[in-house]
Amino acid sequence: MRSIAESDLGTPKSPSAETVVLTIDGVDIRVPAGTSVLRAASEAGITIPKLCATELLDAFGSCRLCLVQIEGMKGFPASCTTPVAAGMKVTTQSDKLGQLRRGVMELYLSDHPLAAIAKPDGGRTEIEEMAKLVGLDEVRYGFDGANHVQAKKSNGDANDLFRSGHSAAA
Repeated sequence: MRSIAESDLGTPKSPSAETVVLTIDGVDIRVPAGTSVLRAASEAGITIPKLCATELLDAFGSCRLCLVQIEGMKGFPASCTTPVAAGMKVTTQSDKLGQLRRGVMELYLSDHPLAAIAKPDGGRTEIEEMAKLVGLDEVRYGFDGANHVQAKKSNGDANDLFRSGHSAAA
């Protein structure tokens, strides 16, 4: 297991001998075909926030912090699961990406035990580093799942509707 002080480029290295040229934040980058956008950016010294991505595992894109904008593509794809393409133009920082990342980070922190966010010895945890990186100053939803983790599960009508396969409109 690696510590957060060690370098991790986010996704495994591509074995391809073929190379692709793309542009990330205005910088032309040449990487092996099959490389993730996240790794290509990391290799060029461009930091994209990430929590679930590591070069020790195949990418699965669950944390959604590594969202990017790609010219001509709808939405905000996860850079860890998006392979590079020739001529691709990627933006890693924008107001909209910042807003999305801060929202995602707030939700993670709302379920995260407050005592586990910062290390007692003054060191930093990965989740604390990512909150700082995305510019999160406050969490609107509380901590430790205060708003929902302790809530009792409902046996109400909505759950019964889903189990029976009926819709609420029926």
